[in-house]
Amino acid sequence: MDDPFDLSGKVALVTGSSAGLGKALALAWAGRGATVAGAARRSQEETRRAIEEGAGPGRFIEIRADFAEAGAADKAVEAAV
Repeated sequence: MDDPFDLSGKVALVTGSSAGLGKALALAWAGRGATVAGAARRSQEETRRAIEEGAGPGRFIEIRADFAEAGAADKAVEAAV
C-alpha cells in the first residue's frame, strides 16, 4: 500500500521558512521527502542545515523574497518551478 503522506518527487513552496511555523512546516515536508523551496526575507541557513543534516530525505532551495513587494509571490513561484 502506498504511503499517502509520501511527498517524494514533489516541490513545496513554504513562505516564512526562516523561523516559526514556516520553518516547522519546511522541516515536516522535507521529512516526508519533498523538495522544499523556502521563501523568506531573512537567512534560512538554520532551516537548510536542519534539512540537509537529517530532517528527512527532502532537499532545500533557498529563495530570498519580501512579499510586501509587488510581484514577489510570482518571482518566488517561478524560482520554485
